[in-house]
Amino acid sequence: MTTNRGRKDVIRDRMAATGESYNVAARNLKSMKDMGATREAVLTQRWRPAESLDAPCPCGGTCEPGEKCGRCHARYRHVARTPGSTTDVETWADRYECTGCAAVYTLTVVLPGRPWGVAETVVKGGAAEPVVQATVFPGVVHPLLRPDPASGED
Repeated sequence: MTTNRGRKDVIRDRMAATGESYNVAARNLKSMKDMGATREAVLTQRWRPAESLDAPCPCGGTCEPGEKCGRCHARYRHVARTPGSTTDVETWADRYECTGCAAVYTLTVVLPGRPWGVAETVVKGGAAEPVVQATVFPGVVHPLLRPDPASGED
């Protein structure tokens, strides 16, 4: 177990080596620790839909492609996955588009072990109430949360 003093020394060493501020260096060290989870989250979100409905979906096997459209009776295809919550980091939203018309629907799925970020309880506000706050992993695009400006992403 690393002591608080040891952790601070590691952060200060990174500050000296990179020229980052203390907070940025600490955040970057934490993101390096979460790099495996970050890689998994990016792979979970960024994939291309299968060209044919007969081919298996490249999303990881959690979708239900091939449902029939109520309007035109064509089949739906799984086309995208985005984070589906602002606090539950294992909730994703899968988007399906009809191959015959403009119909679209979204299905919320929970993918245990494949989070899109880190959730932590922080104390905020004048009443000092604890609230859950999520931080999106670098490289993951969240439709409702902005990336952390200190992470260096635009």
